Amino acid sequence: MIELALGTAQFGLSYGVAGRGHVVPEDEVRAILRRARQLGVRVLDTAAAYGDIETRLAGLAGDAPFSVVSKLPALGGACAADTDDFVKAAIQRTRAKLGSLLSAILFHRAEDLLGVHGGAAWQACDVDGANRDLRFGVSCYDAETLDRICERVPISIAQLPGSALDQRLHGEPSPSRAKVEIHLRSVFLQGLLLLPEEKATARVPSSSPSIARFHSWCRERGLPWLDAALGLAKGLPGVRVCVVGVDSQAHLEAIAAAWETVPALHAPALATADLDVIDPRRWSTIS
Repeated sequence: MIELALGTAQFGLSYGVAGRGHVVPEDEVRAILRRARQLGVRVLDTAAAYGDIETRLAGLAGDAPFSVVSKLPALGGACAADTDDFVKAAIQRTRAKLGSLLSAILFHRAEDLLGVHGGAAWQACDVDGANRDLRFGVSCYDAETLDRICERVPISIAQLPGSALDQRLHGEPSPSRAKVEIHLRSVFLQGLLLLPEEKATARVPSSSPSIARFHSWCRERGLPWLDAALGLAKGLPGVRVCVVGVDSQAHLEAIAAAWETVPALHAPALATADLDVIDPRRWSTIS
């Protein structure tokens, strides 16, 4: 059974091609988190790179017993001698901000575990010592990168993108990846899949053929875009947690309602390998 989790990027950043254009106000974040817990959401996803939300999240969550997954900032130009100190200090900052809510920490930049200082970065997590209460892992942009990391270090949790258009998770996982708890992100492609076709293709012109196929598929089956996007995410294999972002309580309610009723769906014809479509880092967007 896949568990629905709540992402917090919108609470600290003006995020996504379909976002509201500004950070979600604090009072609304409190209401969203309160309602999320009532709806059975247990896991929150955040990061040091999401504006100031990592700092504010524990206070906004109040007494709700969420389990928070956060991400370390990129190592940047840290040299071998600095890597240990950098990673340990970053972990301590995240622990101080999130306290008992913190359950796992990911390397936000996968290359940090694949580079020359990757071994030192992993050792700095001290998973058998002071941080044995935490799980450590990585956020990746593709399963192949995750497989390479699994061959180097024993991660236990990872984030990967997946959506109606990005179905790269189909296929046999490597033996090492099969042991990793997969958290799915980019289910709505930053909200692109929830926009009217004309508006979506205007925002991301490279997505035009793929978006047209998606909307045609939804029309043929009488499926709302939200239901289709969530059902196709449920149909991706090996996923334990599905992370979604919201920018209002109404958006959360709609997602939760659809999540409860939509079955796992399969539509291999919608998949594309075009990174200009499925990797937002490559988008040339039009505002």
